[in-house]
Amino acid sequence: MNFKKLTPEEKQVYLVNVESTLASKKLFLKCNFSLPDLAVETGLQLHTLSYLINSETNHNFKNYINFMRIEYFKEKLNDFEWKDFTVEKMTVACGFKCRATCHRAFIKHVGVPPSEYLKLYRVEYDHRIVPKMRYNFG
Repeated sequence: MNFKKLTPEEKQVYLVNVESTLASKKLFLKCNFSLPDLAVETGLQLHTLSYLINSETNHNFKNYINFMRIEYFKEKLNDFEWKDFTVEKMTVACGFKCRATCHRAFIKHVGVPPSEYLKLYRVEYDHRIVPKMRYNFG
């Protein structure tokens, strides 16, 4: 298959398949997850998969996976069980090898480090939740 000759719509179908595979199996949470691993999971050739990610997301594989990890990080902040997690624990739970890698990726994709985002979010979270909990008699 000559991937470069596919229409934009056909490329999107492949990208949706890749994203669906990553999300449904939460493959991006694996610390050492690699492009060859994703190629095996999707059945796409390595160079085709790389081209797809680069051309359709404007990210290389590593940045694309880190973006998914950061989105997961932000999403999980809504979970009560993550309320008392440290940044380090969140970093590991999101598939990053270390806090420094998460820090760099967070600044790149969000514009602030995870600790600052967490402070901003938790203040917002506390103001939203406290009134609801005050009247929870169940």
